[in-house]
Amino acid sequence: MGAWGTGIFEDDASLDLLADAIESDAESFIRNSSSHFNEEYLEYDQCQEVIVSGVILDALLNKTTYRSSDKEFQEWIANQEIKELANLKESILKGLKVVISEKSELNELWQENEEEYYSWRKNIETLTANLGG
Repeated sequence: MGAWGTGIFEDDASLDLLADAIESDAESFIRNSSSHFNEEYLEYDQCQEVIVSGVILDALLNKTTYRSSDKEFQEWIANQEIKELANLKESILKGLKVVISEKSELNELWQENEEEYYSWRKNIETLTANLGG
């Protein structure tokens, strides 16, 4: 899985996706992530896209900062348009709920680690709550 902790940016996949997002714009990245919710099961990478999209929305709408979100990310966030993003919040909230459900490969992988699972899940639940879910 490439994770060294339970935090949002404590794994290779989320950091890679964050770099991808920075090469694009927030709306395009989040719209792409929200297209996964019609699937019956979210694969690992799809789950990570939803989480990173949630972080981007949280940073833009609520000005939340995350440990490991670097200066480049903060500068990118400052330059993003937020007017259309509020419309995507419900889709991302739906996706975050799927991420911590039985329809998620990432959830299954974290459940294998009984010591860390609840800490990881709490991070996703906190992100969901920040977005109003």
